[in-house]
Amino acid sequence: MTDNEYSIQKFLNGDTAFLQQLYAKNYYGVEAYILKNSGTKDHAKDIFQHGLLVLYTLLKKDKLQISSFDNYLFSVCKNLWIKQSSQKKVTKLPLTTLVDESPDLASFHIEQLQWSLFREKIELLKETCKSIIKMTLANISYAEISKKLKYPTENSARQKAFRCKTKLFKMIKSDPRFTKLKNN
Repeated sequence: MTDNEYSIQKFLNGDTAFLQQLYAKNYYGVEAYILKNSGTKDHAKDIFQHGLLVLYTLLKKDKLQISSFDNYLFSVCKNLWIKQSSQKKVTKLPLTTLVDESPDLASFHIEQLQWSLFREKIELLKETCKSIIKMTLANISYAEISKKLKYPTENSARQKAFRCKTKLFKMIKSDPRFTKLKNN
């Protein structure tokens, strides 16, 4: 097994020691890039977390062959930041040109079913995971989450949130309703 395959296996298994090494080894490069490109430290934290989720999802689906785990993670984060930055640079148009006044009841119904599935699966999680996910949805910082839940570091809260989100995504994707809702 190559070092890269070993890293991928440790990552997919959620090995805590490996995840801590991963943060220590890769986070500051991503942060430096984002700060250099008009971002903040909070942006960097969010992008890194999102990058880990994207990488996890792609690796889990076996749709990805990578030669360097660290380089690929950086590239994912860089592309996420470029995408997020470019979305903020939207030309301002009058609001009336963007509003469709006819309600799309089918879309509304599908969204309601998706939220229902999401809420149902959240309730199946352990209390700690429920709390973390609800706090992240409320845009509470990881620093605040670590204080409230008495984690030793902000990084610990971020890693726990990653594991909870991963578990939630697995539960949602394994539900037969997910496939039906995804195809609509």
